This record gives sequence, structure tokens and C-alpha cells, in this order.
Amino acid sequence: MISRLIAWFCLPVLATAAVPSAEPLWSLQPFAVQPLPTVKQQNWPRSRVDHFILARLEKENLRPNGDADAATLLRRVYFDLIGLPPSLEEIEGFEMSKFAAVVDKLLASPEFGARWGRHWLDVARYAETSGNTRNMAYVLAWRYRNYVVRALNRDTPFDEFIREQIAGDLLPPANDQVRRDDQLLATGFLNVGVKSLGEQDKDLYDMNVADDQIDATCHAFLALSANCARCHDHKFDPIPTADYHALAGIFRSTQNLSGVQTNNVLKEGEAMPLGKDGMQRLTAVKQHEKDIADMQKDYVEVAKKRSTVREELIKAGIDPTKKPGAMTKEMAEKMAVLGALEQDVTTWQKKLAEKQKSAPPPPPLGMSVRDGETPMDCPVYDKGEVKKPLAPVKRGVLSAIPVKLAAIGPKESGRRQLADWIASPQNPLTARVIVNRVWLHVFGRGLVESPDDFGKNGVKPSHPELLDDLAARFVKNGWSIKSLIRELVMSRSYQMSSEISAQFSVLSSQKTEHSALSTEHLNRRQVIDPSNILLWRANRKRLEAEPLRDAILCLGGTLDLTPREGSPIADKAQAITPQGREVGRKHFLNDLKDDTTHRSIYLPIVRGAQLPMMQCFNAADPGLVIGSRSASITPMQSLLLMNSDQVMTQAQNFSKRVVGMTLEARIVHVWKMACCRQPTNQEVEALRGFITAAGDTDEGWTQLCHAVMQSGEFQTVY
Repeated sequence: MISRLIAWFCLPVLATAAVPSAEPLWSLQPFAVQPLPTVKQQNWPRSRVDHFILARLEKENLRPNGDADAATLLRRVYFDLIGLPPSLEEIEGFEMSKFAAVVDKLLASPEFGARWGRHWLDVARYAETSGNTRNMAYVLAWRYRNYVVRALNRDTPFDEFIREQIAGDLLPPANDQVRRDDQLLATGFLNVGVKSLGEQDKDLYDMNVADDQIDATCHAFLALSANCARCHDHKFDPIPTADYHALAGIFRSTQNLSGVQTNNVLKEGEAMPLGKDGMQRLTAVKQHEKDIADMQKDYVEVAKKRSTVREELIKAGIDPTKKPGAMTKEMAEKMAVLGALEQDVTTWQKKLAEKQKSAPPPPPLGMSVRDGETPMDCPVYDKGEVKKPLAPVKRGVLSAIPVKLAAIGPKESGRRQLADWIASPQNPLTARVIVNRVWLHVFGRGLVESPDDFGKNGVKPSHPELLDDLAARFVKNGWSIKSLIRELVMSRSYQMSSEISAQFSVLSSQKTEHSALSTEHLNRRQVIDPSNILLWRANRKRLEAEPLRDAILCLGGTLDLTPREGSPIADKAQAITPQGREVGRKHFLNDLKDDTTHRSIYLPIVRGAQLPMMQCFNAADPGLVIGSRSASITPMQSLLLMNSDQVMTQAQNFSKRVVGMTLEARIVHVWKMACCRQPTNQEVEALRGFITAAGDTDEGWTQLCHAVMQSGEFQTVY
């Protein structure tokens, strides 16, 4: 059975004779810097972004919300940029004049990489096991995770980020060894996907791996579902099956160095040596292993001879372990031979022990790839059946994208050319796709609501001119993610209030007029744009699983911000042979716990067995490219927060952080630390009533802190 043969959204199409629309795909048209639209409220925009947003609103005769208050905006930008709440000192000392400085501080924080790295890991379908029938551990995957965090913290230009992940091993080596190692580790992007390591058909296995790599590459960077063309021309987008197999040739000409293997799949057992002398150290280790193997052969030969002589003596009625009395000359000679062989065996055992002690230290290893020894052009498989190969197609890319691909040499896989083709400034998709991904995480909704699908079945952009303008300037300004984020969060559009009933303008001369029109205008906005697609207010965002957990640990004062090296999965795998590192086998990985106080990006991710909090709060499915997580409010979430031992422990720690104050001051501090604002009189009274009922005791304050952690406001960014 062919796994991952067709993406799920292609399945209904097979029963119909759908014909692609003649309308050209909007996302394949060139983009350029757009003329700034004119607006009526000329003193409202603070940036180019604001002009496009306001112009679209004014076209519908709508007005934007007023500005968010300082406390709301501070909490919003903290969670959006680093995924953590501001400290009490930051809250109390903040005023709007300091906002730009706060943004710069957060962008420079090492926690930025932990927050935005998790966004990219969703897209990279990152996990630490292979999934499918044999869910084998990827004991080296964590190095790719840490590479992503470092790359985003140093603001690696996105075009370089692409090249590193597709062809980092083929790039000119960086002068700095850490950067060179990162170039190699970056290609873990191609390697951390779902693999059928129990598959016995080698051709099918290779095609399935290539399919996963095609799917991840095209969805992540181009937002197109090219793997729909594995067995037929794409039913909607201009991707023929020949293009799919042209890409497959590139990836089938690539050797995966995963550091994982099974009895069926041995080819991925190697891994990439890291460090300045990594290859030399690996060569020394292999030579040492060969020397030991050769010594073992000699030792076994001597041991066999000894066993043979022993057996001959025993058959003659002589006990070799005792000194016999009278013996024939022949037996006496055999005893002498046995004595010599016993000494040889002892000598060999000592030699082996000494040789094993002298083993050279192995280099650090990572998941990576390299070009295969024999590059190949993949045949087109009739209806996707690997047993029905047709004519091969030259290694290449998607013909519908108007970018020239550099020639691929006969001894090259084509990954270097593919990376340059994707990262080309002329590629109409790449910049649009990443700009939209950034916009989605900043504003809570993409300009294109289908961030992983810019094809016919995707959603067209709500503000196409704005998307093109941002994409063109993003490329022009050096593909800087941090610069793009800074521009967006400094816009007035980002700084609007999320209140549905807020005033519609902050222009002092119009306050009275807008107050009088507020009810009528509110109704109009709700009718015309109830989903806030035109962005007349800020979107409220539920905290995802990771920042929610991190915020709980932060309130408890136990969050460890140290970047984590290694992984619980790798730790547990040390004592297990490579072919036994399987989820569910001999209890391996069945007892992974959420007991670390590191940030949640460093939690182990096991396909098919995610940790309860991650699963409950809609963490990304690591088997798919996920640009936008689903949001839900379920009873299970409340039950987990109510009954989790970890949450209760953090509530207890939280309560201990506000001791030595008056009851009123403790209430205010608890609320400000959790919600980042001064509580209202009504909220103070409610909390006072709670502590009166629960008791002004350590247990009572733990219960109050626990209740605040479960509040809707704590779990929502406004």
C-alpha cells in the first residue's frame, strides 16, 4: 500500500473530471512595491502598512478602532515577540513613549528565537520520531531544533535560511565553525519528516521519503501542494506529474544521514560529523572499530582452536582443568598445546580490553543530507505505482513558476540549484509566503487565510496590494524577518484595541462625532466584516500550548530560560541499540514526562504520542506542514488546568511570590503578574470574596492563584 500517496484534500477530486480554471493563478504573478494609497484620515497612519489597511476600510466606509491602552499593548507585544509575559517591573515602568525601545529589546532577546523558532518548527513538521508503523526515535533531531532557534536569533536572511535548509551541505563553508555546523544541521529540515521505516519495498520507501520532502519543501516555501501530482496532473494548480517526478529526482539523488535504522532500512544509519575535525574524528572512530573487529576475528580463531583441543582431551577422558597423572605422549603434547592456547586467549583478551579503552572520542553528530554517489533522473510512475515506471524526466522544478533554474550537472543532485530557484528574488511565491506567515503570527490572521496553500483551492489575499508591497520591500531590505516584524508591530494597525465596542478614532477633533456614531457604526462593522478580515480592530488571540505552559512556569518563578542541549528522547536512547529505539518497544519512550522547566519548545515531540498539554491545547500535528494552528475551547482544556499536578505546583509557587504584603496588595500583585494590568474595583472585590471563602492561608492563596491561571484573560492576548 502506498503511504502518503495523495494529500487528503485531493481525495474527493478523484471521483470527478474537474478541469483547472483558465484564470491565471494570482500568486504566480510578479510583485512590486505598490503606490501608497490615498486616505481621508491622513493623520491616522503611522506606516505604509496603515495606509493600505485604512484605505481598504474607507472603501467600505468603515473606521478603525482606537489605540490599545499601554498595558494591553505591552502584554501583546511580549507574547507575540518572545512568547512570555512582561515582568512586574516592566509593567509598572512602561509608558507608550518607551514602546519602540521595548520592541527592539524583545527582538534582540534570545527568547525571540525560542518563540519564532516554534512557529517555523510547525511548518518544518518537526518531531523526534519517525511515525508510521515503526515509530523510531530521531535521537539527533534536537540539533535541527536548536539550529532554527539560533538562525532566527541572529536574523539569518530568509533567502539564506532557505538555502541552508535545502542545500546547506553544498554551500561554501562558513569561516566560523559554528556557522558551518549550522549549515549542515539546517538540512535536517529534509530529514525530520514521517518515514515508513518498516517498509520492505526499497523503491517504495525511497519514493515515500522523496514525497515527504517534496511536500515539506513546496508547502513550507511555496505554499503549493505539489505532491498531489504524484499519480496524476494536479486537478487545480498548474503542476503536471512530470514536474513532481522532476523534483523527486532531486531528492532521490540525495542521501539522508538520519542516524536511525531498522532491519529493513539500513541506508539512513549514518549521521553527519560536526566540528572542525569532525570527519577526521569519525574516520578515526571507524578505523578503531575496524581494528577491534579484525582483532576479534583473530581472537575468535584462537578461542576456537583452544575449544577444539579441550574437546579432544575431554573425549580421551582427560579433564583439562586438572593436572592429570600418566598420559600418552600424544595427550601430553595436546595438554602443552592447550596451555599455550590458554595463554594466547588471555593475551588477546587483554589486548582487546586495552584497545577498547583507547577508543578515540567520537565527534558530535547531526541529522543532515549529502548528494548520493549516483544521481538519478526519476521515472514517471504510472498512477504512482513504483512497479510501473515510465520514461524518466530530468531533475528539475515546477514549470509554472517563471524563474530559470540553473543547469544541474550529471554528478549533482540539483538541491543547490533548487535552493537558489526557491530563494530567487524573482520567485513570485517565496517572499509572499513568508511575509504572510509573519503577518499571521503578528496579527492573528494571515493576509492569505490559507498560509500553506496559495493555489486555486487557497483563499485569495484580503489586501493583495499590501501583501505585494511587503513582499517586494522584504526582498529589497535583505530578507530580514526581524525588520519585517518590527515594521508590523510599530504600525498603528497592530496597536489598535481589540475591543469590539471601542471608539473608532483617536483623533481628538472627532471624538464627539464618533461617540455619537459608535452604536450605528459598530452594527455596520459587524454586518460588513464580522470576522475582522479588513482589520478594523486587533484580533484577540488564544495562547497556544507552548506560551501558555511557559507563562504558567513564569508565574511560578521556575521557568529555566537556558537553551536546552539534547533531548529526553536522546537521553533514553543511549542504552538502547539503534534498531531497538522504537516507541512502545520494551517500554522505550512510553514514560516521557513533562517535568522539565525549560521552555516548551524543548519538550520532546513524539509522533502519535504528544504530551497531554500540547495535545490538549492544539499543538501542531508533527506529521504535517502546519502554518496556522487550529484554535479551540474545550472542556478538556479546563479539566487539564484544574487537575494537572504541574499547574497546581506552579500555582503554589506563584502564591509564595506575593507573601509579606497586605491582603489588598497581594490581590493586586497576583492579578497584575497574571494579566499585566491593574485590576478593577469589581475584580478586586471578587478576588477578596474568593480568598475570604477559601481562607487567608497558604492553601487559600494557592487556590486563588490556581483560579487566576485558569481565567480567560490569562489565556488570551487582547
